[in-house]
Amino acid sequence: MRMSLTTDELPRLASPSSIAELSELMARAHAENRTVAVFGGGTAFDDHPPASTPGLLIDLTSIAEVADHSSDTIRAGAGTRISALNRFAAQSGREILADLPLDRIDAGATLGGMIATLATGPRCLRRPRMAETVLSVTIVAADGTIARTAHGLHPDLDGHDLRRLVTGSWGTRAIIAEAEISLTQRPETQRFVWIPGTEAAADLVIARRVPDAVNIERPPGSPAATVVLIEGETDEVEAEVGHLVDWVPGATPCGEPEWWGSRARLAATIGVSVAPSFIPTLIDAVDRLETTIGYPLQLRGSATGSFELGVGAPESEPGVATRVVLEHLRSFGLHFIAARLIHAPAPVWDEVDAWGPQPGRQGLHELKALVDPRGILAPGRGIAGV
Repeated sequence: MRMSLTTDELPRLASPSSIAELSELMARAHAENRTVAVFGGGTAFDDHPPASTPGLLIDLTSIAEVADHSSDTIRAGAGTRISALNRFAAQSGREILADLPLDRIDAGATLGGMIATLATGPRCLRRPRMAETVLSVTIVAADGTIARTAHGLHPDLDGHDLRRLVTGSWGTRAIIAEAEISLTQRPETQRFVWIPGTEAAADLVIARRVPDAVNIERPPGSPAATVVLIEGETDEVEAEVGHLVDWVPGATPCGEPEWWGSRARLAATIGVSVAPSFIPTLIDAVDRLETTIGYPLQLRGSATGSFELGVGAPESEPGVATRVVLEHLRSFGLHFIAARLIHAPAPVWDEVDAWGPQPGRQGLHELKALVDPRGILAPGRGIAGV
Protein backbone atom coordinates (compact mmCIF):
# COMPACT_ATOMS: atom_id res chain seq x y z
CA MET A 1 0.00 0.00 0.00
CA ARG A 2 1.38 3.37 -1.05
CA MET A 3 -0.58 6.50 -0.32
CA SER A 4 -0.07 10.21 0.12
CA LEU A 5 -1.14 12.16 3.18
CA THR A 6 -2.40 14.95 0.99
CA THR A 7 -3.73 13.52 -2.28
CA ASP A 8 -5.10 9.99 -1.81
CA GLU A 9 -8.49 9.30 -0.30
CA LEU A 10 -8.33 7.26 2.90
CA PRO A 11 -9.68 3.77 2.09
CA ARG A 12 -12.12 1.71 4.12
CA LEU A 13 -9.77 -1.31 4.10
CA ALA A 14 -6.00 -1.02 4.07
CA SER A 15 -3.07 -3.40 4.31
CA PRO A 16 0.09 -1.43 5.17
CA SER A 17 3.40 -3.14 4.41
CA SER A 18 5.50 -1.16 6.91
CA ILE A 19 5.24 0.57 10.25
CA ALA A 20 5.67 3.91 8.49
CA GLU A 21 2.64 3.22 6.28
CA LEU A 22 0.62 2.14 9.32
CA SER A 23 1.58 5.39 11.05
CA GLU A 24 0.49 7.37 7.99
CA LEU A 25 -2.87 5.60 7.92
CA MET A 26 -3.50 6.31 11.59
CA ALA A 27 -2.55 9.95 11.25
CA ARG A 28 -5.10 10.30 8.46
CA ALA A 29 -7.79 8.38 10.36
CA HIS A 30 -7.17 10.54 13.43
CA ALA A 31 -7.42 13.73 11.38
CA GLU A 32 -10.72 12.54 9.85
CA ASN A 33 -11.98 11.20 13.22
CA ARG A 34 -12.54 7.72 11.77
CA THR A 35 -12.89 4.72 14.03
CA VAL A 36 -10.28 2.04 13.40
CA ALA A 37 -10.10 -1.71 13.93
CA VAL A 38 -7.10 -3.89 13.12
CA PHE A 39 -6.83 -7.61 12.52
CA GLY A 40 -4.25 -10.26 11.78
CA GLY A 41 -5.40 -13.86 11.59
CA GLY A 42 -8.87 -12.90 12.82
CA THR A 43 -8.91 -15.84 15.24
CA ALA A 44 -10.31 -13.81 18.16
CA PHE A 45 -12.57 -11.47 16.21
CA ASP A 46 -15.70 -13.05 17.71
CA ASP A 47 -14.41 -13.13 21.30
CA HIS A 48 -15.88 -9.76 22.22
CA PRO A 49 -19.12 -7.89 21.66
CA PRO A 50 -19.92 -7.22 18.00
CA ALA A 51 -18.86 -3.71 17.06
CA SER A 52 -20.22 -1.30 14.48
CA THR A 53 -18.40 -1.23 11.17
CA PRO A 54 -15.22 0.84 11.63
CA GLY A 55 -14.39 3.77 9.42
CA LEU A 56 -11.07 2.08 8.65
CA LEU A 57 -10.25 -1.63 8.86
CA ILE A 58 -6.52 -2.40 8.83
CA ASP A 59 -5.10 -5.78 7.86
CA LEU A 60 -1.69 -6.16 9.55
CA THR A 61 -0.64 -9.42 7.89
CA SER A 62 1.71 -7.62 5.49
CA ILE A 63 3.81 -6.34 8.41
CA ALA A 64 5.33 -9.76 8.83
CA GLU A 65 9.10 -9.48 8.56
CA VAL A 66 11.23 -11.42 11.02
CA ALA A 67 13.58 -8.57 11.85
CA ASP A 68 15.96 -10.22 14.31
CA HIS A 69 16.57 -13.67 15.74
CA SER A 70 18.94 -15.11 18.32
CA SER A 71 18.98 -18.31 20.35
CA ASP A 72 16.88 -16.69 23.07
CA THR A 73 14.70 -14.09 21.33
CA ILE A 74 12.92 -13.30 18.10
CA ARG A 75 11.66 -9.93 16.85
CA ALA A 76 9.03 -9.73 14.13
CA GLY A 77 6.22 -7.68 12.69
CA ALA A 78 2.83 -7.91 14.35
CA GLY A 79 1.30 -9.60 11.32
CA THR A 80 3.72 -12.54 11.39
CA ARG A 81 1.87 -15.81 11.88
CA ILE A 82 2.78 -17.75 15.01
CA SER A 83 3.11 -20.90 12.91
CA ALA A 84 5.81 -19.17 10.84
CA LEU A 85 7.66 -18.05 13.98
CA ASN A 86 7.51 -21.60 15.33
CA ARG A 87 8.99 -22.97 12.11
CA PHE A 88 11.70 -20.31 12.19
CA ALA A 89 12.62 -21.05 15.81
CA ALA A 90 12.50 -24.83 15.28
CA GLN A 91 15.43 -24.58 12.86
CA SER A 92 17.67 -24.01 15.90
CA GLY A 93 15.79 -26.34 18.24
CA ARG A 94 13.84 -23.53 19.91
CA GLU A 95 10.20 -22.58 20.38
CA ILE A 96 8.20 -19.64 21.71
CA LEU A 97 8.52 -19.57 25.50
CA ALA A 98 4.89 -18.65 26.22
CA ASP A 99 2.40 -21.39 25.49
CA LEU A 100 -0.34 -20.37 23.08
CA PRO A 101 -3.69 -21.91 22.06
CA LEU A 102 -3.12 -24.48 19.32
CA ASP A 103 -6.48 -23.98 17.63
CA ARG A 104 -5.73 -20.30 17.09
CA ILE A 105 -2.24 -21.06 15.81
CA ASP A 106 -3.66 -23.56 13.32
CA ALA A 107 -6.21 -20.93 12.21
CA GLY A 108 -3.47 -18.41 11.40
CA ALA A 109 -3.09 -16.32 14.57
CA THR A 110 -0.45 -13.61 14.44
CA LEU A 111 2.11 -12.29 16.89
CA GLY A 112 0.34 -8.97 17.44
CA GLY A 113 -3.01 -10.66 17.92
CA MET A 114 -1.69 -13.09 20.51
CA ILE A 115 -0.17 -10.24 22.51
CA ALA A 116 -3.17 -7.92 22.19
CA THR A 117 -5.59 -10.64 23.34
CA LEU A 118 -3.28 -12.02 26.07
CA ALA A 119 -3.62 -15.51 24.63
CA THR A 120 -2.76 -18.48 26.83
CA GLY A 121 -2.35 -22.17 26.07
CA PRO A 122 -2.55 -25.17 28.40
CA ARG A 123 1.14 -25.31 29.37
CA CYS A 124 0.97 -22.47 31.89
CA LEU A 125 2.22 -24.15 35.06
CA ARG A 126 5.95 -24.06 34.31
CA ARG A 127 5.99 -21.36 31.65
CA PRO A 128 5.43 -17.62 31.99
CA ARG A 129 2.38 -16.13 30.36
CA MET A 130 2.62 -14.02 27.22
CA ALA A 131 2.85 -10.76 29.15
CA GLU A 132 6.08 -11.88 30.86
CA THR A 133 7.74 -13.01 27.62
CA VAL A 134 7.27 -9.82 25.58
CA LEU A 135 10.65 -8.08 25.78
CA SER A 136 9.85 -4.97 23.74
CA VAL A 137 7.15 -3.55 21.49
CA THR A 138 6.83 -0.91 18.84
CA ILE A 139 3.38 0.64 18.68
CA VAL A 140 1.47 3.12 16.58
CA ALA A 141 -0.73 5.42 18.64
CA ALA A 142 -4.20 6.66 17.77
CA ASP A 143 -2.75 9.83 16.24
CA GLY A 144 -0.12 7.96 14.20
CA THR A 145 2.79 8.46 16.60
CA ILE A 146 5.33 5.63 16.52
CA ALA A 147 6.54 4.79 20.03
CA ARG A 148 8.73 2.26 21.78
CA THR A 149 8.21 3.56 25.34
CA ALA A 150 5.18 4.49 27.42
CA HIS A 151 6.40 8.11 27.47
CA GLY A 152 6.33 8.03 23.68
CA LEU A 153 2.70 6.93 23.81
CA HIS A 154 1.85 9.78 26.21
CA PRO A 155 4.11 11.95 28.44
CA ASP A 156 1.88 11.32 31.47
CA LEU A 157 2.75 7.61 31.23
CA ASP A 158 6.44 8.17 31.87
CA GLY A 159 7.68 5.38 34.15
CA HIS A 160 5.04 2.89 33.00
CA ASP A 161 5.86 -0.23 31.01
CA LEU A 162 4.60 0.04 27.44
CA ARG A 163 4.52 -3.75 27.11
CA ARG A 164 2.05 -4.02 30.00
CA LEU A 165 -0.09 -1.20 28.65
CA VAL A 166 -0.74 -2.89 25.30
CA THR A 167 -0.66 -6.59 26.23
CA GLY A 168 -4.26 -7.70 26.64
CA SER A 169 -5.62 -4.31 25.52
CA TRP A 170 -7.41 -5.70 22.43
CA GLY A 171 -6.10 -2.87 20.28
CA THR A 172 -7.96 -0.19 22.25
CA ARG A 173 -4.91 1.78 23.46
CA ALA A 174 -2.47 1.51 20.56
CA ILE A 175 -1.71 -0.76 17.63
CA ILE A 176 1.10 -3.25 18.19
CA ALA A 177 3.30 -3.05 15.09
CA GLU A 178 6.34 -5.11 16.10
CA ALA A 179 7.44 -7.14 19.11
CA GLU A 180 10.38 -9.05 20.50
CA ILE A 181 9.56 -12.19 22.49
CA SER A 182 11.49 -14.87 24.35
CA LEU A 183 12.30 -18.32 23.02
CA THR A 184 13.21 -21.51 24.86
CA GLN A 185 14.61 -24.95 24.11
CA ARG A 186 12.12 -27.33 22.53
CA PRO A 187 11.39 -30.27 24.86
CA GLU A 188 12.90 -33.58 23.86
CA THR A 189 9.83 -35.59 24.88
CA GLN A 190 6.18 -34.98 25.76
CA ARG A 191 3.95 -37.51 27.52
CA PHE A 192 0.31 -37.31 28.61
CA VAL A 193 -1.37 -39.03 31.54
CA TRP A 194 -5.16 -39.38 31.96
CA ILE A 195 -6.60 -39.38 35.50
CA PRO A 196 -10.27 -40.01 36.30
CA GLY A 197 -11.97 -37.24 38.23
CA THR A 198 -10.34 -34.06 39.48
CA GLU A 199 -9.37 -34.94 43.04
CA ALA A 200 -5.66 -35.21 42.18
CA ALA A 201 -5.48 -31.89 40.32
CA ALA A 202 -4.93 -29.64 43.36
CA ASP A 203 -2.09 -31.82 44.65
CA LEU A 204 -0.43 -31.98 41.24
CA VAL A 205 -0.03 -28.21 40.93
CA ILE A 206 2.03 -28.20 44.16
CA ALA A 207 3.80 -31.54 43.64
CA ARG A 208 7.55 -32.00 44.07
CA ARG A 209 7.84 -31.84 40.30
CA VAL A 210 4.99 -29.69 38.98
CA PRO A 211 3.77 -31.01 35.62
CA ASP A 212 3.92 -28.75 32.59
CA ALA A 213 0.13 -28.77 32.38
CA VAL A 214 -2.73 -30.05 34.51
CA ASN A 215 -5.94 -29.60 32.56
CA ILE A 216 -9.49 -30.51 33.43
CA GLU A 217 -12.04 -31.52 30.81
CA ARG A 218 -15.72 -32.03 31.54
CA PRO A 219 -17.54 -32.96 28.32
CA PRO A 220 -21.29 -32.34 28.09
CA GLY A 221 -23.15 -34.93 30.11
CA SER A 222 -19.99 -36.70 31.26
CA PRO A 223 -17.81 -36.76 34.39
CA ALA A 224 -14.79 -34.49 34.57
CA ALA A 225 -11.30 -35.93 34.13
CA THR A 226 -7.76 -34.60 34.49
CA VAL A 227 -5.06 -34.74 31.82
CA VAL A 228 -1.44 -34.12 32.78
CA LEU A 229 1.38 -33.14 30.43
CA ILE A 230 5.01 -33.80 31.31
CA GLU A 231 7.77 -32.66 28.98
CA GLY A 232 11.56 -32.47 29.05
CA GLU A 233 14.42 -34.93 28.66
CA THR A 234 13.23 -38.43 27.86
CA ASP A 235 14.59 -40.22 30.91
CA GLU A 236 13.20 -37.62 33.30
CA VAL A 237 9.80 -37.64 31.61
CA GLU A 238 9.48 -41.43 31.63
CA ALA A 239 10.44 -41.57 35.30
CA GLU A 240 7.83 -38.93 36.19
CA VAL A 241 5.12 -40.70 34.21
CA GLY A 242 5.92 -43.90 36.09
CA HIS A 243 5.74 -42.03 39.40
CA LEU A 244 2.30 -40.61 38.52
CA VAL A 245 0.92 -43.98 37.47
CA ASP A 246 2.10 -45.51 40.77
CA TRP A 247 1.00 -42.58 42.94
CA VAL A 248 -2.40 -41.53 41.53
CA PRO A 249 -5.21 -44.11 41.45
CA GLY A 250 -6.44 -44.72 37.92
CA ALA A 251 -3.66 -42.71 36.23
CA THR A 252 -2.99 -44.08 32.75
CA PRO A 253 -0.55 -42.93 30.04
CA CYS A 254 -2.43 -41.66 26.97
CA GLY A 255 -1.92 -39.87 23.70
CA GLU A 256 -2.51 -36.16 23.19
CA PRO A 257 -6.27 -35.55 23.55
CA GLU A 258 -8.03 -34.28 20.45
CA TRP A 259 -9.21 -31.22 22.36
CA TRP A 260 -5.78 -30.29 23.74
CA GLY A 261 -4.94 -26.62 23.24
CA SER A 262 -8.40 -25.81 21.86
CA ARG A 263 -10.99 -23.49 23.31
CA ALA A 264 -14.38 -24.68 24.52
CA ARG A 265 -16.80 -23.66 21.81
CA LEU A 266 -20.51 -24.36 21.90
CA ALA A 267 -23.30 -21.85 21.17
CA ALA A 268 -21.85 -19.48 23.76
CA THR A 269 -18.67 -19.49 25.84
CA ILE A 270 -18.18 -18.04 29.32
CA GLY A 271 -14.75 -17.33 30.80
CA VAL A 272 -14.59 -18.48 34.43
CA SER A 273 -11.86 -17.79 37.01
CA VAL A 274 -11.79 -19.47 40.43
CA ALA A 275 -9.27 -20.28 43.12
CA PRO A 276 -7.89 -23.82 42.65
CA SER A 277 -9.50 -24.87 45.93
CA PHE A 278 -12.91 -23.87 44.52
CA ILE A 279 -12.70 -26.08 41.41
CA PRO A 280 -14.71 -28.99 42.93
CA THR A 281 -17.52 -26.54 43.76
CA LEU A 282 -17.42 -25.17 40.21
CA ILE A 283 -17.68 -28.63 38.69
CA ASP A 284 -20.57 -29.51 41.00
CA ALA A 285 -22.32 -26.27 40.00
CA VAL A 286 -21.87 -27.11 36.30
CA ASP A 287 -23.30 -30.61 36.85
CA ARG A 288 -26.36 -29.20 38.59
CA LEU A 289 -26.85 -26.43 36.03
CA GLU A 290 -26.75 -28.88 33.13
CA THR A 291 -29.46 -30.97 34.79
CA THR A 292 -31.56 -27.93 35.67
CA ILE A 293 -31.54 -26.07 32.35
CA GLY A 294 -31.38 -29.16 30.14
CA TYR A 295 -28.68 -27.78 27.84
CA PRO A 296 -25.21 -29.30 27.29
CA LEU A 297 -22.39 -27.65 29.25
CA GLN A 298 -18.71 -28.18 28.52
CA LEU A 299 -16.04 -27.12 31.02
CA ARG A 300 -12.38 -26.97 29.99
CA GLY A 301 -9.41 -25.32 31.64
CA SER A 302 -6.40 -25.43 33.89
CA ALA A 303 -6.12 -26.64 37.47
CA THR A 304 -4.81 -23.14 38.20
CA GLY A 305 -8.47 -22.05 38.05
CA SER A 306 -8.87 -20.54 34.57
CA PHE A 307 -11.69 -22.16 32.58
CA GLU A 308 -13.94 -21.80 29.57
CA LEU A 309 -17.54 -22.97 29.94
CA GLY A 310 -19.34 -23.76 26.70
CA VAL A 311 -23.12 -23.41 26.78
CA GLY A 312 -24.83 -25.58 24.18
CA ALA A 313 -28.04 -23.59 24.07
CA PRO A 314 -30.47 -24.11 21.19
CA GLU A 315 -30.25 -21.55 18.41
CA SER A 316 -33.71 -20.27 19.32
CA GLU A 317 -32.82 -19.17 22.85
CA PRO A 318 -29.07 -19.01 23.52
CA GLY A 319 -29.52 -15.80 25.50
CA VAL A 320 -31.82 -17.39 28.09
CA ALA A 321 -29.47 -20.27 28.86
CA THR A 322 -26.41 -18.04 28.89
CA ARG A 323 -28.05 -15.56 31.25
CA VAL A 324 -29.11 -18.34 33.63
CA VAL A 325 -25.58 -19.76 33.73
CA LEU A 326 -23.94 -16.36 34.24
CA GLU A 327 -26.33 -15.37 37.02
CA HIS A 328 -25.91 -18.67 38.83
CA LEU A 329 -22.12 -18.55 38.72
CA ARG A 330 -22.06 -14.94 39.90
CA SER A 331 -24.36 -15.80 42.81
CA PHE A 332 -21.33 -17.32 44.56
CA GLY A 333 -19.80 -13.82 44.72
CA LEU A 334 -16.79 -12.26 43.01
CA HIS A 335 -14.56 -13.48 45.84
CA PHE A 336 -15.17 -17.05 44.64
CA ILE A 337 -16.03 -16.88 40.93
CA ALA A 338 -15.47 -14.30 38.20
CA ALA A 339 -17.51 -15.00 35.07
CA ARG A 340 -17.83 -13.05 31.84
CA LEU A 341 -19.11 -13.77 28.37
CA ILE A 342 -16.35 -14.20 25.81
CA HIS A 343 -18.07 -15.72 22.77
CA ALA A 344 -21.70 -15.78 21.65
CA PRO A 345 -24.05 -15.00 18.76
CA ALA A 346 -24.43 -11.25 18.31
CA PRO A 347 -27.94 -10.90 19.89
CA VAL A 348 -26.83 -12.58 23.13
CA TRP A 349 -24.49 -9.73 24.04
CA ASP A 350 -27.47 -7.39 24.34
CA GLU A 351 -29.52 -9.90 26.35
CA VAL A 352 -27.06 -10.54 29.20
CA ASP A 353 -24.71 -8.69 31.52
CA ALA A 354 -21.64 -9.82 29.61
CA TRP A 355 -18.99 -8.48 31.96
CA GLY A 356 -20.40 -8.59 35.47
CA PRO A 357 -18.57 -6.78 38.28
CA GLN A 358 -15.30 -5.30 36.99
CA PRO A 359 -13.14 -3.76 39.73
CA GLY A 360 -10.93 -1.07 38.26
CA ARG A 361 -13.29 -0.26 35.39
CA GLN A 362 -12.93 3.48 36.04
CA GLY A 363 -9.17 3.26 35.74
CA LEU A 364 -9.51 1.51 32.39
CA HIS A 365 -11.74 4.32 31.11
CA GLU A 366 -9.27 6.95 32.34
CA LEU A 367 -6.34 5.25 30.60
CA LYS A 368 -8.33 4.97 27.38
CA ALA A 369 -9.23 8.66 27.54
CA LEU A 370 -5.56 9.53 28.03
CA VAL A 371 -4.10 7.59 25.10
CA ASP A 372 -7.08 7.77 22.74
CA PRO A 373 -9.16 10.82 23.71
CA ARG A 374 -11.25 10.66 20.54
CA GLY A 375 -12.04 6.99 21.13
CA ILE A 376 -11.23 5.91 17.58
CA LEU A 377 -9.26 2.72 18.37
CA ALA A 378 -11.43 -0.42 18.52
CA PRO A 379 -14.26 1.25 20.48
CA GLY A 380 -15.99 -1.15 22.87
CA ARG A 381 -13.55 -4.01 22.22
CA GLY A 382 -11.54 -3.72 25.44
CA ILE A 383 -12.00 -5.41 28.79
CA ALA A 384 -15.26 -4.32 30.45
CA GLY A 385 -16.38 -2.90 27.10
CA VAL A 386 -13.89 0.00 27.18
